[in-house]
Amino acid sequence: MSTGTGGYYPQEPYYAPGWSAPAAPEPPRRSRRGRWVAVVAIALLVLGLLTWGLVTLRLSMQTRTLGAVEEPTTTHSRRLDVGHCLATLPGDGDVASVDLVPCADPHAAEVVGVHTFRADAWPGRDAVEADAVAACEMDTRQAELGFRPVVWTPSESSWGQGDRRGLCLAALDEGTARGSFTTADDVTVD
Repeated sequence: MSTGTGGYYPQEPYYAPGWSAPAAPEPPRRSRRGRWVAVVAIALLVLGLLTWGLVTLRLSMQTRTLGAVEEPTTTHSRRLDVGHCLATLPGDGDVASVDLVPCADPHAAEVVGVHTFRADAWPGRDAVEADAVAACEMDTRQAELGFRPVVWTPSESSWGQGDRRGLCLAALDEGTARGSFTTADDVTVD
């Protein structure tokens, strides 16, 4: 018996005639399917982020108040604010876009107040309308000129998008007005 470090086996493996060294394992191959799945997943993520961004931008554009109206314009009803005058009053139901004019031009209605709702959860159509009607008051001058109160409230859908504003309008059933109640103009009715 040998006590050396080499012992019986030589340092290099010996293979008998006809035998060969085992083949080295092949490195794992990346499948094309795995790459395609990753590419599709990344593309869907990017598409989802772009869609979310566009929807958010559109919603932001629909809800930012318009500011002063110096020429006739059409805008989303959620952009209205106190002092905006409507060329015509849309019929009952959901209102998306409205035609605005400067209040010095003939118009059928004016936004004379805005009511902000405090509830986070949708309280229901009846509760929203009752709250807005209680907050919107018509003054004597408006009533004497033949204006009637009209209240616009958020729908359940727009409430879910963060809309918490009700609009108080002074509207004429017949004829048109010139001037603005909110800027202390002398309002006349034709």
